Amino acid sequence: MARSRDKSETVVTISGKNYTLMGYESDEYMQRVASFVNSRLEEYRRVDSYRRLPVDTQNVLVLLNIADEYFKTREQMDQLNEDLERRDKDLYDIKHSLVSEMSKNEALEATMNEMREEINQKEKRIVQLETELSHSRGVRQQPVARPAPKKA
Repeated sequence: MARSRDKSETVVTISGKNYTLMGYESDEYMQRVASFVNSRLEEYRRVDSYRRLPVDTQNVLVLLNIADEYFKTREQMDQLNEDLERRDKDLYDIKHSLVSEMSKNEALEATMNEMREEINQKEKRIVQLETELSHSRGVRQQPVARPAPKKA
């Protein structure tokens, strides 16, 4: 509902009678309100038992039904707002969990990278030690050169 800063007057027709409404709402909005009231009045006028009631009772009945609809709509809106707040909280909790899990994941990836580096270093050390071992075995297993015996 669009509100204007200036108070305005709008003539509406309700049940065939013109009324001048004053307010800060737009003319279009006030016409929609009048149209709503007219539709409710028309709805009740189609009911035979309603038409037999005195006019003041008819008016009170329409007012009560509109008020009933208002309160039910308001209750429904309050429930929807509560649901929205609950979903917002759930979404916040999920986002918080996601950030927490992402942080844990980053820490695990860092640890995993450190471990990979450590494995690489150890694999290099293994190759180095195997090379040293093979060189040391090679030196030991090589026949020692001895001078040839002298012939007498």
